[in-house]
Amino acid sequence: MPGTVITDLRRRGAVDPGRLLAGPLRGVGLQRLEPGRSTEVAAAGVEHALYVTAGSGLARPPEAAARCDAEAPDTEPSEAEAPDTEPSEAPSYGFEPPDPGIPLVEGTAVVLPLGARTVLTAGTAGMEYFHAVLTVPADRPASRPAPLSGDEPA
Repeated sequence: MPGTVITDLRRRGAVDPGRLLAGPLRGVGLQRLEPGRSTEVAAAGVEHALYVTAGSGLARPPEAAARCDAEAPDTEPSEAEAPDTEPSEAPSYGFEPPDPGIPLVEGTAVVLPLGARTVLTAGTAGMEYFHAVLTVPADRPASRPAPLSGDEPA
């Protein structure tokens, strides 16, 4: 098998297959997020394919992740100040619950086309994922990212 390279990704972490391959694959590796940690993955000039190999976590749009990280309002109006409404009609006082995100478990794949972004957050046991980075031809326009829904494209 001349030209074949075998790499232990658990020991090495990541490799650049562009030294051997002519295709668009430019980086592959195993990444690990410690419990509760987050990282943003942005497909700026490249595309990403991620495959969860161990643990669990969430994928959320960066805007939703930022809202989750922000502190909730410190104070709410007292009962005397609150309008007289039914519980189902209670005012929100400007606070929206955070987007829970898309659950990621072992065997889940996330694909980020050119121009897409997501924030990965590891669950209580952490999360390990295989990460591939692919180049995009310069003349290819950015695709319109699909909403982060957890479903395959139609």
